[in-house]
Amino acid sequence: MADTADTGACAIIRTLHAAGVDTIFANPGTTEMVLVDALDRVRQMRAVLCLHETVCSGAADGFGRMSGRPACTLLHLGVGLANATANLHNAKRAATPIVNLVGDMASWHAHKDPLLASDVTGLATFTSKFVKTCDASPDDLASTVVEALLAIRDHCVGESRVATLIIPHDAQRKVLSKAWLPPRITSSLKFDFMRRPRPLIFQTSLSIHNSLFSGNDAVSAHLHQCASKLFSEGARSALVIGGDGLVDEAALLALLEIESISRCALVVENSFARVERGSGRPSWQRIPYFPADARRFFEKFESVMFCGARPPVAMFGYEDGLSDLVPETIDCVEIDTCDVAGSSVIVACVKGVPGALVYLRNVMLTLRKGFQRECDAQSQTGGIDIPNTCNTGRPLQDEQWRQPLRPEQVCRIVAETQPQSAIVVDESLTTGGLYWKLSCCSPPFSHLTLTGGSIGSGPPLAVGCAVACPLRRVVNFQADGSAVYSTPAFWTQASESLKITTVICANHRYQILRLEQQKQGLGSSGTNARQLTSLQNPSIDWIAIARGYGISGARATTTQELIQALQQSYDCDGPFLIEVQVC
Repeated sequence: MADTADTGACAIIRTLHAAGVDTIFANPGTTEMVLVDALDRVRQMRAVLCLHETVCSGAADGFGRMSGRPACTLLHLGVGLANATANLHNAKRAATPIVNLVGDMASWHAHKDPLLASDVTGLATFTSKFVKTCDASPDDLASTVVEALLAIRDHCVGESRVATLIIPHDAQRKVLSKAWLPPRITSSLKFDFMRRPRPLIFQTSLSIHNSLFSGNDAVSAHLHQCASKLFSEGARSALVIGGDGLVDEAALLALLEIESISRCALVVENSFARVERGSGRPSWQRIPYFPADARRFFEKFESVMFCGARPPVAMFGYEDGLSDLVPETIDCVEIDTCDVAGSSVIVACVKGVPGALVYLRNVMLTLRKGFQRECDAQSQTGGIDIPNTCNTGRPLQDEQWRQPLRPEQVCRIVAETQPQSAIVVDESLTTGGLYWKLSCCSPPFSHLTLTGGSIGSGPPLAVGCAVACPLRRVVNFQADGSAVYSTPAFWTQASESLKITTVICANHRYQILRLEQQKQGLGSSGTNARQLTSLQNPSIDWIAIARGYGISGARATTTQELIQALQQSYDCDGPFLIEVQVC
């Protein structure tokens, strides 16, 4: 565009940047080219090209999980948004802040029903907390961006933090009637997104205690009661943590002391968004995946408390009829975390999940001092021992270096070789079943998983993590059947020279589906059952795929080869792919 005056598209980009949004993962089309032009004219945001929309949304998810700030996607009409929806579903479950910019037909043209016209609003509603179709005037676009960011800043546990703006082609192109000025609230928005977390309102706290207390006393009374229960029950109780309680440094320090004082189990959801793990971190316990196993896990406890997490439910309904994973006989307490900005009720008392955990820790310290109780006295109560999961196994014998790779060996090698401060994007599924246990004593690292069950998230998530944290090595521990969904992410990894090691667990089958066949008592030997769970006709050549996208790679069939390939990848400045032949 020859005109240098600011357009509606420029107003969008300027407002996003003023609010602290500086990265956009883009797969534009005709109706988004004015926004692309604005990115060049404003020159304030990093634009990353993704060759498929599922990479855009998955990368924005990874960026948000690691930075705590929203990233943008730039998507072409409803069809582009539809392609992005699978990983937007995962982002919704992860409570990752994302702003989707979706171009639409010019307002004067849409009623003609052109071929690419669709119900963009209907598509967006599936994953988005905030959806708005902008009108044809460019002057309102800046305030609409602010409205979207405010909507995803405030959230409750389990709520989506995805916003979708549907922007007509002509609104992007039109020139503003007056010079753009940042809306007053954008500076505070930038501060709010970079300061984790937001203040919380504790709705359950108030409903329980309002008959006896009011205002801040209601919240403090509830938290004091929770701390007393954890302190008195010790190892017979579990504290299930989610959200920023798993990543905030103050929260992690508080949890280490809570664990030391009470010996309660510190539990994370099976499909967690991100948890800080490794040496010096809390001794997390993870809820098992299958419902019956999860039920047995919780049967050990007399009470279970939830802070930043919801009571877990089964991924699917099996014949055992289990939906709720915590037995009805167990006392459940929700320290609920509804995130509403500006609440006067809680600001003076506690801020966010980390604030609640710090408060619990402080109460426990007071209780311990008052009762003059030593930390190790809990071991005399006959409670449940917290398992020591730091046993990484015996040293390898000489002959084991040349043996074929089984899942346990792969998990162990990845855990023992991953570098300091690694970011592990874990979509290893069946091959990686033992990685959780074997990585507990690895150097401190960030661990991300598949949150919404929509497979194919690993390679795109790795892109977003690497863009957000360019100095850290990202290790994508990846099932082969899931990786097929999002191979275009490899092109972006190469194009941006991202420090990503992809470990493809090539067992050449959908092993999780074969496990499901067994679990449901179904036959697995029929022609269709074999054909629809096999990836061997033909087998996928992952090294050739990597090479086609401009990525170096190596194939590992033995322990020695895998260790050497991992070290080679960690010494590489850019992306590297390892195809691991799993027995």
